[in-house]
Amino acid sequence: MKSACATFFQRFWGDAEDWNNLKRLVGLILQYKRLLATALLCLVGFNLFNALPAWYAKDVVDSLRSGNIPDINRFVLVAVAVLLIFTVKGFFYFTYNNLLGKATQRMIHTLRSRLYGHLQTLSFSFFSHRSAGDLISRFTADLLTLQNSVRVIVLGPLRDIPQIFIFLGILAYRSWQLFLASIVIIPIALLLINRFGSRTKRLTSQRLASFGQMTTILQETIAGIRVVKAFGMEQYEQGRFEQANDDVLHRYTRTIRIMSYSPPILETIGALAGAGIIMFGGYLIIHGIITPGDFVSFLLAFFMINNPIKKLNAFHLQVQEGLAAAERVYQLLDIEPEDVDAPGAEHLPPIRDSLRIQVNRFSYDGSEEPALEDIDLEVMAGQVVALVGPSGAGKTSLVNLIPRFFELREGAIRIDGIDVRDATLRSLRSQIAIVTQEIFLFNDTVANNIAYGDIDCPRQNIIAAARAAHAHEFIMGLPADYDTLVGEGGIHLSGGQRQRISIARALIKNAPILILDEATSALDSESEQEVQKAIAALIQNRTTIVIAHRLSTIRHADTIYVMDKGRIVEQGGHEELLLRGGLYKKLYEMQFRDVVPSSERRLPWRRLWSRSKAGGSKGAV
Repeated sequence: MKSACATFFQRFWGDAEDWNNLKRLVGLILQYKRLLATALLCLVGFNLFNALPAWYAKDVVDSLRSGNIPDINRFVLVAVAVLLIFTVKGFFYFTYNNLLGKATQRMIHTLRSRLYGHLQTLSFSFFSHRSAGDLISRFTADLLTLQNSVRVIVLGPLRDIPQIFIFLGILAYRSWQLFLASIVIIPIALLLINRFGSRTKRLTSQRLASFGQMTTILQETIAGIRVVKAFGMEQYEQGRFEQANDDVLHRYTRTIRIMSYSPPILETIGALAGAGIIMFGGYLIIHGIITPGDFVSFLLAFFMINNPIKKLNAFHLQVQEGLAAAERVYQLLDIEPEDVDAPGAEHLPPIRDSLRIQVNRFSYDGSEEPALEDIDLEVMAGQVVALVGPSGAGKTSLVNLIPRFFELREGAIRIDGIDVRDATLRSLRSQIAIVTQEIFLFNDTVANNIAYGDIDCPRQNIIAAARAAHAHEFIMGLPADYDTLVGEGGIHLSGGQRQRISIARALIKNAPILILDEATSALDSESEQEVQKAIAALIQNRTTIVIAHRLSTIRHADTIYVMDKGRIVEQGGHEELLLRGGLYKKLYEMQFRDVVPSSERRLPWRRLWSRSKAGGSKGAV
């Protein structure tokens, strides 16, 4: 029997995971005990005053039936009592609804902050496997659905369920015969409510996933609008979005359909039971078993119980929606962060001696092929080391291991002999500044973007960093100089300007280790000259690792490491590597051909034309 009851409640309320998520939500909202305690007292008052009309209906009806004409004062007293009952009930309703609304909003606020904070702890590998649109939908659609459900999750047990038991008590007290006849509808109602709820939960999960896909398409289109317009793919993207939007609409309408037909079905069942009760009640009155007052009080309580039962159905539907949303939110919260400090992690002092990178094997999650293998290189403090090689050689993968953007499990990276895994992440990353080809600027002022690593630094430091990065002159030409908004991603600035802002940002951080990841490869010649001057100021007195696309920019590096297919295949100085005649020389010659001045360059068809003319002249002679 106990097992059967447990199975029923499990099917009605959900499986163990649903229960666990529900308990976690309740634990969150119980943080606001004072608000909830006051709301609970008001709910008790609301429930009692809500049931009073059904209770006093017997006395009114039986008094009128007695044949004695009551004094007018009796009617005045009843009128005042009715006004008082509904006024007090309204006060209780306002108070509990207001307090529960505050508690719910604070709970969602806490959960939103916790979710955002947790995202900051997750590794690069997590974000490389998740779409931004899906993550954004957890903060929007999922939390909104959860917010709408939490109030119902609290109100159902504290308002609607007690009301049902109060009205059941009135029914049993007024007539046990009619009570037994009426409770047969309860199992039927519970069965239908369970079925409606399970369908709603399944559709809500599908709907939230569809909303995430739609958000992903929207985010991609906005971020890549230049590519969309350049290739004339507006109609294609419109079609993709319409398909995702239609899917969301389909899921929503199916959920709305369930929420629309479930109350009338329950009401119809209640009306059928009410019709039977009226006939059975008439029989009991005729035979003197109950009084007309008992019958009216019973009938009023019976029809008033329909409202909390309908709300119980809505409660169950919204609980299922909330559990579906909570499942997606907690799936994200339960992901263990990889970027955590090891037990007993120590503060890493600034580099004094060397940075050594030893990689036995490194693969990305989900890939069996190694991205890096058999690598051993050492950078002495203050040196400039360059990594070169064809695209896909593993250069960026290698430098991403230094700040622990990805975890190295087979091998070690040591700064002055200390394994970076034994150091705190904050002290490790505080030593490293990174300038990449793909510059990301926040939709904020120029000054705040420069000071991003030290947001409270004085304005004179920001200006000094901008001057060193050869950015001050163009910044002063902006509409509000350092207070100019750069737009999303720095869209209001050119590529060279964004690059110099990022160099100024690295200067403000003043980190002893510098990583330059193809920082000039996408710039035109004029911009590159300005950026190169800024880089020259940046690398002074710093341990620098340069990933170079243009080999002419790293001729004076202390050591050049040539990478291919995840391995180091050559190392040495510029002249030394050219003399060896290996991969470096091959790459250099390929680039040398590409940088021949335009005045000396001839297209293939022009060379053929010249040769044909020369051949024709010889033949003529």
